[in-house]
Amino acid sequence: MRRACLAMVTVLWLAPVAAAEQAVDSFEELRLVTKTGETVYVVDSSGAEAKARIFDVSDRELTLLFDGVRRDFREADIRRIDRLRRDPVRNGVLIGAAAGALLGFVQGRRLDGPSCPRSGIECGQGAMIGIAAGALWGSVGGWIVDVIVPKREVIYVARTRP
Repeated sequence: MRRACLAMVTVLWLAPVAAAEQAVDSFEELRLVTKTGETVYVVDSSGAEAKARIFDVSDRELTLLFDGVRRDFREADIRRIDRLRRDPVRNGVLIGAAAGALLGFVQGRRLDGPSCPRSGIECGQGAMIGIAAGALWGSVGGWIVDVIVPKREVIYVARTRP
């Protein structure tokens, strides 16, 4: 049981790392991972950051809309591009369910008597009810956290030039 729990925690811990994309380092590749109209955060060569929408991406130039004003950038002009992405709710639900089930089990065992005077189904019900209720409320909490909290993802990093 202990090994199974440890394996589940390890898989859930590493799942977001395995799903993360690598940042691209050319506009040619950037064109493949973005869409027209997508909101991005651009850090230019001076280090200033601005929020914009992608208008067009070619092999040599990136055209962005800043409050409706078009502006063209070459690869040398941009240091980094980020975008907001929603965390997949699946991992939040699973992590929340596992944590809630564990807490529910502990609390349910406390409510069960140390020794059950009767044999039968009544013994251990507190732990089972605690697991079910904890998993339910934990998964709801995990879902809420994943829906509310967006994450910034780096999609482009300029190549280091010698």
